[in-house]
Amino acid sequence: MNAIILTKLLIDFGLIVLIWMVQIIIYPSFLHYTSEKLSVWHPLYTRKITSIVAPLMVAQLGLSVYIMVTQQTYSLFEIIDLLLIATNWLLTMLVFISLHEKIDLDSTDRDIQTKLVKYNWVRVILFCSIFIFNVIHICKYLN
Repeated sequence: MNAIILTKLLIDFGLIVLIWMVQIIIYPSFLHYTSEKLSVWHPLYTRKITSIVAPLMVAQLGLSVYIMVTQQTYSLFEIIDLLLIATNWLLTMLVFISLHEKIDLDSTDRDIQTKLVKYNWVRVILFCSIFIFNVIHICKYLN
C-alpha cells in the first residue's frame, strides 16, 4: 500500500507543478498573442495539454478511490481528498472547458482570456490543498 500512496502523492505533486505553470506562464501568455495567432495556437494547446493533464487527473481520482476502497477506513483525510478532487473535476468540466471553447470560437474576446487566468486560481488552490492533505495523511500513515 505504501507504493500506491506514494504514487498518489507523486501525481498530486505533478499536478501542482503543472497547474502553477499553467497559471503563471501559459494562461497569461494568451493575452500576449494576437487574436489571429491565438486562434491557431489555442486549439493545438488544448489538445496537447489535455494529453498530459487528463491521464494525471484520471490517475489521481482512480488512486484516491482505490485507496479509500481497499483501506475501508473512510477517514476524514480520504473523504476530503475525494471531495477536493471531485470539485476540481466539476470545475474543469463545467467552467474551464467552456472557457476554452469560447476562446476557440472568439479569440478576440480578451475578457474570456482574463477570466481563465482569474478563475484558475481556484484550481491552483484545490490542487495545492489535495497535495497538502495527502502529505499530512502520509505522515500520519507512516507514524
